[in-house]
Order: sequence, then C-alpha cells, then structure tokens
Amino acid sequence: MIRDTLRQFLDANGIRGPLVVAVSGGPDSTALLLALADMPSVPITAAHVNHHLRGEESDADEAFVRELCGRLGVPLRVADGSLDVEMVRRHGVEAAAREVRRERLQEIRADVQASHIATAHQKNDQAETVLMRLIGGGGIGGLRGIHPLRGDGVIRPLLEVSRAEIEVFLRERGVTPRVDRSNADPRFLRNRIRALLAEFDPLAVDNLAAVARQAHAQWSVLERLVDSVDSGVKSPGETRFSTFPDDPWLRQALLHRHIRRLDSARDVSAADLERLAAQLDSLKRVSITRSLELLRRRGEWILRHKPQPAEPFEFELRAGDSAYVPQIRATIRISPATGNRQPATQTIQIPTGSDPTFTIRNRREGDRFQPLGMQRQKKLKDFLIDRKIALEIRDRLPLLVWHGTIACVGGVEISEAFKITGGGELYEVAIETTNQEGVQ
Repeated sequence: MIRDTLRQFLDANGIRGPLVVAVSGGPDSTALLLALADMPSVPITAAHVNHHLRGEESDADEAFVRELCGRLGVPLRVADGSLDVEMVRRHGVEAAAREVRRERLQEIRADVQASHIATAHQKNDQAETVLMRLIGGGGIGGLRGIHPLRGDGVIRPLLEVSRAEIEVFLRERGVTPRVDRSNADPRFLRNRIRALLAEFDPLAVDNLAAVARQAHAQWSVLERLVDSVDSGVKSPGETRFSTFPDDPWLRQALLHRHIRRLDSARDVSAADLERLAAQLDSLKRVSITRSLELLRRRGEWILRHKPQPAEPFEFELRAGDSAYVPQIRATIRISPATGNRQPATQTIQIPTGSDPTFTIRNRREGDRFQPLGMQRQKKLKDFLIDRKIALEIRDRLPLLVWHGTIACVGGVEISEAFKITGGGELYEVAIETTNQEGVQ
C-alpha cells in the first residue's frame, strides 16, 4: 500500500529524483525511508537534523537513523539543528525548530543537487492540521491543510496513508522506530488535537483529509481571482499596496497571501483578517503578528516586518575625523567648514578656541533639545514628533553632542544654541547612509 501510494504520487507529479528524505527516526519518516529504499529507480539521500532538544534521546535518535541508513545502504547527511534563543523567544520552540529544519534540509538538497525534499506527513497529520486551522480560525485557505507539493521543492507523498497503515508496514518489516515522548505533551496544541481525534471513528480522519483535498483543488480557482486584484509590490521585507478591492473577502485573501509570504512561521485567524480588512480605509498602524505590522503612509498601505530599534551607540569624534556606525549603517564625518557646503551636510558653530571633540550617540531617555528659533529646550521626543519623524527612524538618528548639549539632530536640525552667528568656529557634519530607512 505505502509503496504503491509513493509510486503513484511520484508518477503523477513527474518526480524522478534524486530526493532528500527527511528522517527523524520516528514511525512516519522511518516508513518513508524504508519504502523509498525499496524503489531503486529513485535515487535518495537521507537527512537527519538533530535539534539537541531532548539531550541523550536526541542523540539516540541520530544513532538510530545512522544505523538504519547503514543497513539499507542509503547515504546520510546529519545536520546540527540547534535553535537560536532569540528565534525561540519570538516564534516558540516548534516554529523555531521547523524553520531551522527547513533551512538545513534545503542546504542538504542544494549540496546533493536533489530535485525535492520528501517529508513523511501522513493522513492523520493532515486531519489534525485541518482541525487545528478550524479551531484557530484559519478560514477557507486553512482548510487546505498540509500541501502535498510546495513551491520550495518539499513534497509530502504519504498524505493518503494513515498512521495505522504505517504501523502495520513497520511491523511487517520488523523495524521498531524511535518514539518522541514530546509528542504526548499536552502543552502542545497538536498533541491535544491528536488525542481528541483518537476518540472518534477512524472515518473522521478520512473525512477531514478529504476536506483538505477538496479545498486544495478548489483553491486554484480562488487564487486566480486574488491574482486579478493583487496590486502588491513585493520586496524581501515588505509588500506595498496602492489599492485594495472593495470586496471584503478579497481584501482578506489578499492580506493573508502576503502575511504568509512575509511570516510563514505565524498565521492570522479568519476573525482577525475580517477585522483588519474592515479597518483598511481608516487604518494608521496596526500590529498583525509578533513580527509584522500594517501601516498607511502617503496614500499606500505597507505590510512589513516590524523595524527593530537600533542598538545603543556612543563614541567620540574629533573634527577632521570620520567613523562608521554599524548600528545605523552610516558613516559620519566632522570637518572644519570650507564655505563650499555640500547639500547633505549641516553646519554648526562653537566658540572660538574650543575643543572640537564631539560625542556621537543615539537618543536616550530624558534627552532635551533646543530647536532653531526657540528660546528654551524641549523634550527631544516631542521635537521628533513635531517634525513627524517616523517612530522606526528615531533610534537611528545620530545626535551630535558637545559638552553634554545636543548640538545637532543628524539629518534633521541644528540647535538654536549652535546656529551660525559669525562669532565662532564652524564645523560641517556629513552623514552618509547605506540603509533605506536611515537619514540622508
């Protein structure tokens, strides 16, 4: 049954290999490896990603996969899947592990020049995913569940094979796979869904998987409709929209398409999409996921990754010197004024004979600044708000500080106390940036 299903899937999609087979050592991936190893016409390389999340158990999983591949004569690539702490904090353990695993498998695929990566998602996984999407408010798109053939070369050829069929197959082969105890941990939603489905008639799994097949088949029609109204201009970190359709569902589908493109680790519920689509015409800025936001600026909508504040920086710079500031990707130069002022410079004045050593830093809590034409200082924060400086840029502005007083907000304005009066020494401040959001 499993070998027949595999052959039908590969033939139907014109896949001849070579394949990278993702093998964790669990029942599903072990069965996939065994079945593909029985098909000599399809060249395969096994790939195991060790996340080291379960200590000795993770190492034992790797050892099992090594022994099995050695016995089958299948070449094996093992990759380190250690997780980045910041990624775990932002996306959670499961999503972080999934992303690292995806990256490592794609690296192995490129290295061995395989056509596809085969993973062992099966029918029960599909049913669980559909139910999870329904509970989470995934909408029509969520009903498609796990895609059998993805655009990035990942294939799931076992989606028509049940967990029970896999268990029978492994018993017939006399192979005892590894068991990941975290799969029974009720803290994870999928495990709770799995336990719930186990209480129902086996036909429930078949029915949910059938819903996914139908939704996937019908989605191509809806995609063509969304294509016809998609004005999004895509770049790696954002999508800009000049218009949105009037139809509420099309608005939601369009937003969902680009949210998934920019943040595949997180999804947004159908209810949230509905609210977001209804707010588009009056929207200013809204957070969508942990990493994405949507804002309205100059007549267009911008869906993007939330800008990360620049790390604090502070150093001294004497007149005649320059320095590169990696936190804002900018080079700052201070030089005696020549009278041939360049467009991208600001000129300040300090008392004659004073030490031309300045502190360059970004803003700090409690900073005050005296704008041109004002007799008193005001909060720097209020000044930046008055000048309509975007929030994501404020931490990136280099401040020129002399003897504890802000002489210049780089690229924005010089202080009233440091304006040119003809009674001091003049210095030019130039800022050259390489980032799109920085000061010019």
